[in-house]
This record gives sequence, structure tokens and C-alpha cells, in this order.
Amino acid sequence: MANEVPKGSPAASVIAEEERLFGQVQARVALGDEPDEGRQRVGAGDLDADLLSLRDQIAEARPEDLPPLVEQMTRLAALRARIGGGAQLPIDLASPYFAHMRLKESSKTRDVLVGKRGFIDRSSNVQIVDWRNAPVSRIYYRYEEGDDYEEEIAGRKVEGVVEARRNVSIARGNLRRIGTPQGTYLKDARGSWVQAVGQIAPVLHGGMGKAARPVAAKGEKGKLGIHHGAARADKALPEIAALIDKEQFELITQPGSGIVVIQGGAGSGKTTVALHRIAFLNFQDPRRFKPQHTLFVVPSQALVRYVGGVLPSLGVSGVPVVTYTGWARTTRMRCLPEAPTTYNIDPPEHVSRVKKHPQLLNMLATWVERQAAEIGAEVAPIHAPAIEEWNRLVKRPLMPRLSGLNSWLKKQAELDPTVRVALEGAIKRWKKRADDIVLDWAEMFTDPVLLAEGFAGTDVSQKDIERVVAWMKRQLSKPQKAPVDEEGNPILDAEGQPLGMDEDDPAGKFDDEDDPILLRLVQLKRGSLATPEGQELVYEHVAIDEAQDRSALEVKVLVEAVHAPDNDPMKRSVTIAGDTAQRLVFDNNFTGWAELLQQTGQPAIVRPLKLSYRSTAEVMLLAREILGPELAPEEPLAARPGEPVELHEFGDLGEAVAFLSDALRNLMAREPTASCAVISRHPEQADAYYDGLKRAEVPALRRVRRDEFNFQPGVDITDVTSVKGLEFDYVVMVDVNEASYPDQHWARHMLHIGVTRAAHQLWLVSTGEPSVLMPAALRDGGRMTVG
Repeated sequence: MANEVPKGSPAASVIAEEERLFGQVQARVALGDEPDEGRQRVGAGDLDADLLSLRDQIAEARPEDLPPLVEQMTRLAALRARIGGGAQLPIDLASPYFAHMRLKESSKTRDVLVGKRGFIDRSSNVQIVDWRNAPVSRIYYRYEEGDDYEEEIAGRKVEGVVEARRNVSIARGNLRRIGTPQGTYLKDARGSWVQAVGQIAPVLHGGMGKAARPVAAKGEKGKLGIHHGAARADKALPEIAALIDKEQFELITQPGSGIVVIQGGAGSGKTTVALHRIAFLNFQDPRRFKPQHTLFVVPSQALVRYVGGVLPSLGVSGVPVVTYTGWARTTRMRCLPEAPTTYNIDPPEHVSRVKKHPQLLNMLATWVERQAAEIGAEVAPIHAPAIEEWNRLVKRPLMPRLSGLNSWLKKQAELDPTVRVALEGAIKRWKKRADDIVLDWAEMFTDPVLLAEGFAGTDVSQKDIERVVAWMKRQLSKPQKAPVDEEGNPILDAEGQPLGMDEDDPAGKFDDEDDPILLRLVQLKRGSLATPEGQELVYEHVAIDEAQDRSALEVKVLVEAVHAPDNDPMKRSVTIAGDTAQRLVFDNNFTGWAELLQQTGQPAIVRPLKLSYRSTAEVMLLAREILGPELAPEEPLAARPGEPVELHEFGDLGEAVAFLSDALRNLMAREPTASCAVISRHPEQADAYYDGLKRAEVPALRRVRRDEFNFQPGVDITDVTSVKGLEFDYVVMVDVNEASYPDQHWARHMLHIGVTRAAHQLWLVSTGEPSVLMPAALRDGGRMTVG
């Protein structure tokens, strides 16, 4: 529970220091830059004098007198900004910085603030540095409070001690939050400072020989909500850049060339690092890494909205944030505008698995090589010099190679007319055939002999090949027209409406898995993701989030869409983020980062993140137990302590709903700004719980289906396939039964994803025999903590 900060306490001294510093910054920033040619603005002179006077009062005031002075400074600074005659303030007055360090070097001490833009006026004791490029900002990200530091800054070695290291939240010109190693302090609605419950950041140290084990927890069960109406640390988060730790900072600032793979567990900051890396690259080389030449790929529309506002807050606007499916569809339609535009909703699983298989990368390349060989075989008998030219152009993609041969032919003035006509005919015919990408796709996947040869030695069976060929033939057939009677009139359904075409009929439709195949063929044949008119889609940087759910073919298409400076593929700039433990897709043949990178033919830097910024130690321990020794990473994530995890067992759904309705009503009454997710395995289970909780009049209740999250306080009822990458204050996993989560790899991954959405407290509810994936300590005692 949050307690008001006592007067005269160490916490009160910290708050007073930060308020004084903020007052100094407000006064100096509000004055702006020097007026042009000494022009005095109306009313500004008196306000400037008042600001300077107030600044001096704040510097000398007692801690208990600071709040009204700071409030007055906020009003005056805002007024001064409004009458500034349109002058550009040096930094954003509403949020000038997000972190504060006090550095001691030799006998000198200085305060350094870290923000999104730099501004330094040492005469006013204001030094704000840009987090992206100021060398001194590295100290904030690399060292903790009390650490000795040694860095090279401006060509000289700088040594000292970090006397203080704090992150702050300044919203709308008000200091709202101060985060320190000793505690987190929040300003409540009354303007009083309170110490928040919990810590934002875990600490990774002192763990040798102390591996956590699940043990039964004592105490009363059945209390959802841990803050009892008090303020809590996550409700006024500081600027996201303030929470970056040393390992994340090193990843963000990797050189612009090469592939960086960020492996991190749930809540470790993978997406944060990828987003900040884009901002860093844009700042370091804005001519190359323009926002419109950058792409951020996420797995769902919910995540598009979830992260879409982060980059603008980091000063980078205009970066497309897309789902892979949406991007691939749009790009395929641009490259192949004459192809079908409709898609099958749910193709057979065995077909999807084959169409995502990594062996297709080799098979597609071989297909194009065979066509090039066929062209050469046709050209060789016609004219020997022509085949020599064709072989000379061997490094070009197929379509540019044909164009090159055609250009060569036009220059051969002395060529025999009969030979010329024969070569022109062959080139014209092959340019049309070679660019028929859809025909390539159709021929490949309806040829059982070719498929058997290509998949030989893999886990694709002959039966799988037969199923794929049969499905493809259905895709290539003509769609059936809407049924009509003998007189040609439409047949009506029971409601009197004309019967339409069978929506489940795959005829004339693509699968989503076909797009990467078609796009890879476009790249192999045209040399890039080019339209028929020759317009190329090229990026300077691509970031792929949750990449463990992407196939090697999908990743290859994205990587090859990135510009390679000096035609050197090793200089492509790509960020890949993911977690091998958080798989939601199981038909993409993903087995690990090393295999994926080998399949795509790209070397990379693979770096792990070892802290959990979202979930508590109790939740992370349960998540590790769920994965089991075969799937869990070698090193557990460090996390902050929290509430015990609880398992509640009931005889049926009605009993569970009755219990949850009371708990959720009480939670929303005590904590109306809390976010809670009730997560089921299947959508039908979510429907049943929603109906029951709605009848029980649980407030702020929403039935959220895929991608419909609005990220507002309340209770979201959803299924586990919809919550990847999201987080909630409280999570209730329902129907954690043996039937929903059996002892299978896919069930371990899915349950792991669900439980790690919880930031503060996790409940598990079973309406039958609890899943065997639950640790014995939880099944036996109903309450589990770290021991």
C-alpha cells in the first residue's frame, strides 16, 4: 500500500532535489533562445524577471515550501511560452527530460539530465543531453547509482562516480514521478508525494547458488488486486528511454550494417530495443535511415496500435508499422497486379506447413536456375556468340539477364536476319514466360515429382505432397458461380436471400502462405520487389518483431528487400527480435536462431536480454516451470518480487463465473484504472465467460477478439492467441484444464504466453482436472511463490 512520504526523510530530500532542479529547467527553458536583434516582446520582460526571481526562491526554499513555488513556476513558464511571439523553445517545456544523474569527477559535482533533445546553459546550471548521441548519456545506460565509471568523451578519458541515477516522468509540464534505486515516488491527485508499491526495474545480481524453486505460499487466497486503491509504479511510467538498461543500450547502438538478433524472454524489452534502434539509426544517419525507408513488422494489428505511437514519441514519425500478412498481401498485389486478390481463410494445416518449409528457399532458387539453363539451351544452337553473352550475364537475375541479352542483340548490326529473328523470338517468348510468376507457382506445386525431388531428405512425406497437390489443383480451378434454378433465377436460402458462392471453396484464391513464395520468385527473377513497370520497393532498415513465428522464407523476403550498400549483403541493416519460448505458430519449422539465420544465408549478432521488466519473479518462475527443462532457456530472467500465483479449482463454469464476478467487481471498484485480462485457450471458452460475467454486471467488461484491443482500463475477455506481445496489470487464465493444456509442446508455449502477460498478479482457474503443466506446489497448495 502507498504511504505518504514523511517530512525530513531521505525520500523527501530526493523529491526536494528533483523539484528544485525541475524549477531551474522550467525557468531557463521558458526564457527560450535570445530574442532576434534584441526585440522585446510585449509582456515578456516582467515575466522573465518573475521567472528568475521564482527560480532563486526555489533554490533557497525549504522542502515543505517547494510544492506551491513549483506550481507557480509551472503556470508562469506556460504563460511565458504562450506570449513568446512564436519563438521556438529550445526543448519541449511539457517534457524536457526523463532522467537525472549526479556525477562526481575529482572534486567537482555536476547534474546531467537526459532527454530527447539537448540543451545546455551552464550559467543557469541546466545541462540536458540527447540520449541518442551525447557521449555522457552512455553513463546513464551503462552504470548504476554508486558505480565508478570510466568513459572516453571528446577524445579524453573521464572518470568519476555516479552519485545519483534517477528516472523521472514529466507530463504536461508537471513533475509526476521519480524513480530511484531506493523507491518510486508519485505525486497523487492532491499534489502530495507518496511512495509507490513495487519497483519498476529488477536487479540482476547475487543469484549464484540461489536458483529459485516453486514452493507453496502461505496466506489467504482469493484477493485479486494488490494496490488497494493506492498509486502504483506502472501507472505513471517514465519516458521509455529512461528504462533502457546497459545490455539494451549496447544492442540499440550497434552499427547500422549487419543483422542484430535480440533474443529475450517475455517482458524483457525486445520490442523496446528494436524501436529505439530505429530511432538511434535515424538520428545517426538521417539521410540513409529515413522513416519512409524503414519498416517495422509485428505479428498482429493489436500490436500495430500498441507500438505505433512509440516512434513518434522518440522523434521519428512516418515509419510504417505493419503486420507481415498485411504487408505481404499489399506488396504481392503491387508486384503481381493481375493475380487474384481473394484469400482462403483457413487452409489445411498440412498444406500451410509445406508452403512454409525452409527447403522451399533452395527449391525456388533451383527452379529459376533451371529456367535459365533452358534459355541457354535454346539460344546455344541459334548463335554461339549469343550463348557466350548469356553466360557472361550469369550474375544478373533472370529478367535483367534477358534484357541484357536483348540489348546486346540490338547492337549486332551485321547479324544474319534469320538468326536475328530466331533470337528475338526466343527472347520475347522467354521474357513473357519468365515473368509469369503465378504460372511458376502453379507448375511447381502441382508437380508431385518435382516436389518429391525437392523435399527429399526432409520431414515432408509423400502423403504431404499428395495433399498439397490436391489442394493446389482446387485453388487453380475456376470458382463456381452462385447456384440458380432451371430458369436461371438465384436459389434463395431460408431467409429469402440469394445463395452466394461457397466461401470455403478455395477456387481462385491464394493462401496467405503463397505470398512469400510469390514474392521470393519476384526477387529471384526481377532482382528485387519490383512492379511490372520496374518500380522497386527497397528499405534501408527492417525490424521484425516476434520473428520466431515467421518462416525462413518470410524472413528471407524481408531481408532481401533491404538495400545492400556497395552490393554487399553483409551491409544490410536488419533487426530481428523474438523469443524461442514464445512460439504461437508451430507449422513454420522454426528450431532456433542459428538454423533460421543459416537458412536465410545471413550472419548475425545474437544477443540475449536477461531482465524481465513486465512480470514478477513468481510469474516468471511459473512460466519457466510450464516450459519444462526441454523448452526453457538456460538462464532464467531476473525479475522483481511480487504476489504469489494462485490456482482456483471449481466444479463447473458457473461456479467459476460466480467467484470471478465478485473478484472482478471488487477489483474495478478499488482500482478503476487497472487493466485486467481474462484469457482462455479457445474463443468459445471466452464467449462463455463473457456471457456469464456480463450477466453478473462486471463493470468495464469487453469481449475482445483478435486485434480489437483498445488498451483502456477495464476487463478484457479474450483467448491466448490474441494476446501475444501485450501486457495487463492483472491476468486470470481460465479453464487451465488438462483438456485445454495437455502435456504437449504447443500447449506449453501457449500457456507460457498467457501467464507472462501479467505485470502484477496472476490467477489460474480450472473447471476440471488442472493441467499437468502446473507445478506440484501450485496444484497441491493452490498458492505458489518463489522459494
